[in-house]
Amino acid sequence: MENSKLSFVAPYLVLGSILYFIAVVIYRLYFSPVARFPGSKLTAATGWIETYYDVFKGGQFTFQLQKWHEQYGPIIRINPDEIHVSDPDFYDVAYASSAPFEKMPKWLDRFGLPGAVQSTVQHELHRSRRMTLNPHFSKKSISNFSWFIQQRMDQLCDRLLREYKGTGEAVTLNDAWGAVTADIIINYCLGFDYNFVSYPGFVAPFTKSLKELALGIHVAGHFPWFLKLLQSSPDWLVGLLNPGMKPVFSFQNEIKKQIIKIKELDHEKQSTERHKTVFTDILGSNLPPQEKTVTRLQQEAAGVVGAAIETSKTTLSVTSFHILHNPEILRRLTTELREASFSDPEKPTWSELEQLPYLTAVIKEGLRLGYGVAQRLPRISKHKAIQYDNYSIPPGTPFSMSSYIQHTSSVFNDCFAFNPDRWLTTAKVASAPGREEKSLDRFFVPFSKGTRWCLGQNLAWAQFYIGLATLFRRVDLELFETGPEAVSAAREYFVPLPPPETKGVRATVR
Repeated sequence: MENSKLSFVAPYLVLGSILYFIAVVIYRLYFSPVARFPGSKLTAATGWIETYYDVFKGGQFTFQLQKWHEQYGPIIRINPDEIHVSDPDFYDVAYASSAPFEKMPKWLDRFGLPGAVQSTVQHELHRSRRMTLNPHFSKKSISNFSWFIQQRMDQLCDRLLREYKGTGEAVTLNDAWGAVTADIIINYCLGFDYNFVSYPGFVAPFTKSLKELALGIHVAGHFPWFLKLLQSSPDWLVGLLNPGMKPVFSFQNEIKKQIIKIKELDHEKQSTERHKTVFTDILGSNLPPQEKTVTRLQQEAAGVVGAAIETSKTTLSVTSFHILHNPEILRRLTTELREASFSDPEKPTWSELEQLPYLTAVIKEGLRLGYGVAQRLPRISKHKAIQYDNYSIPPGTPFSMSSYIQHTSSVFNDCFAFNPDRWLTTAKVASAPGREEKSLDRFFVPFSKGTRWCLGQNLAWAQFYIGLATLFRRVDLELFETGPEAVSAAREYFVPLPPPETKGVRATVR
């Protein structure tokens, strides 16, 4: 009897589902507030197109956006709800420093860190969390920590000269830079030192696990239930299914222990530390108690550390390749470093290195082609429409831009060429005929802009100046079986990645 009832109802359920799907598609195509925006009708009808390019095509959605812009123009609809803009001049509007923009709520769990400042949706909550962290990442605070950056770079160079010089054995610079940047950010933010730079081949299980995490970002973003399932499972079970994640679990447990330890320290003892940790700042702030829970602080620390390692490692690897790939760039850089006058010839300070024009130009070009966070960064204006040309983006509608598309726009002549000289001229450029000419720096966005610009910007600059200057002053490197494909942006997994078959930026020590 029940089977007959089910067989009677089933066709109606199927028919109802089909009619509902048709109604949703018709609404999205013709009646949605963003129905009049240009773009593919297929992407307007369903978000599965984005999932297809991100998950099943392997991080290709960002590059597909560029193709759609070439076809449909500078402003397009990229899914049923979101608008994307490819216009270098619009970046200052999309990421205005005075605008109280919010993030997309559906991206809250994209990294599995909903309590981290980088995931925070609401503007005011983000502002309060960010204000607590900002002093910790000020230029003065980072300068006081530059001794550790120099020490870790000296340790890296000592190993290269001791273990690789004249042997013909190649070192993978991606791994070396990953170890250094991980040591720096973890020590600065959390107060403990794993000394990853001492690991064989500079390959540490933790930094290797971070790469695996990055490769799963799109699955987690499009199927958040899967990430929540993993997070709710016992560590031993996830470790059994994916042994490579064990170092991440160990790191999270270390964070938890560190939080509890700092909570138990009295204020007087904390003030005697060589530098305050992120936890010290947050726990001593005026944030409400729910902002100081162990879970939220774990997420905050994991978010800061994970983002900093991958972006810095990528930029340093890209920059190192192009320096070594172009003998003239290498010659000019080493000549400038060799002939510059420093207060301590062995260990120039960050502020002294900032005065070197060619080193600065090399770093900026490395940041341009490293792209920072390559994925688009959606924003929402809750109460005010955003105007672009003849289009008005309705309040509450997500709109976004991408540093990859920005840094490969026509503003940068021969955009894929590594050309530090572009930063040594004072000439201004226009993004299109008839538009106002601006300094090239106005279009330079590796750390984004606005109220949500990269928290670790100063730490990144310090690493780039001290790291590259120390390496190329002390070590004579030569590329080993490495071509431009090793630093090409072929996939987007939060940061740009080269094709999977590449082996990284490899070099020998002469």
